[in-house]
Amino acid sequence: MSAKRWALSVFFVWHVIATGLGSLEPSGFELTVDPPRHPENDPIAATLTPALDSLAAVVAPALDGFIRAARPLGQLAAAYLDIIAVGQHWKMFSIPPNTYEYVRVRYYVGPRAATGQTSLGPVWTATELVMPAHHEDEVKLFQAYRDSFRDKAMMVARDRFRRNLPTRLIKPDTVSSELPDDLAPIARYFARRFQRESLRSDEDILRTEIWFGAEPMPPPGTTPDPTRVEARLSVVRGYYDGPVEDHFARPATPVYHAAEEESDIIWVLEYFEP
Repeated sequence: MSAKRWALSVFFVWHVIATGLGSLEPSGFELTVDPPRHPENDPIAATLTPALDSLAAVVAPALDGFIRAARPLGQLAAAYLDIIAVGQHWKMFSIPPNTYEYVRVRYYVGPRAATGQTSLGPVWTATELVMPAHHEDEVKLFQAYRDSFRDKAMMVARDRFRRNLPTRLIKPDTVSSELPDDLAPIARYFARRFQRESLRSDEDILRTEIWFGAEPMPPPGTTPDPTRVEARLSVVRGYYDGPVEDHFARPATPVYHAAEEESDIIWVLEYFEP
């Protein structure tokens, strides 16, 4: 085998190993196993849960030892994946999400500069739900699979943004130029689309905001409260027909990291520009 083939083979092997390590080891991960649970509301869960929890207690020490031993190599793999921009930060054996997650984009609309009325500032707003891409009340088939890639890209951008955001910037007087630009492609993509599809030629977007929303999921093994489920879905459905416009009051821009509530969904302003 030629030297070139050897080099390519070594690179491919390293790439596969790095990808595997990047999927297996969450940053700052510490493996803990709670005592076996004994749910009573489901006969199948009552039988399987204690047995699986006991098995996890046996497997956990070996898995924890492997993760600790591989940690130095895992750090090198993580750096490599970030350099080539394929670090997805999804974790094969990590704790599943415990919240319903949403993303919305808000646009502040005012006169275009060419009209000479820019001193008026924003005169109305529109708020668009951009994640999840697939409606929760629709059957999830092939389109939902395609939509999941957009949702995943947003979560990767959010995670990268939060890692790059200094704690000192989480304050009301933070300005947009101080923020990391990991969420800028999301804000600009949807702003361009909204400008093209919804605004008149004499209107322009003067400010764009990205809000992340979350609502706690019910604990595993518990029955969701139908009233709370319907309240959450009623909020989300309100965005399904397109951006929600507000023309009734001159909009006031919120301070950075402001929070808003809709039912049990807590929205936090994570990014804005300009």
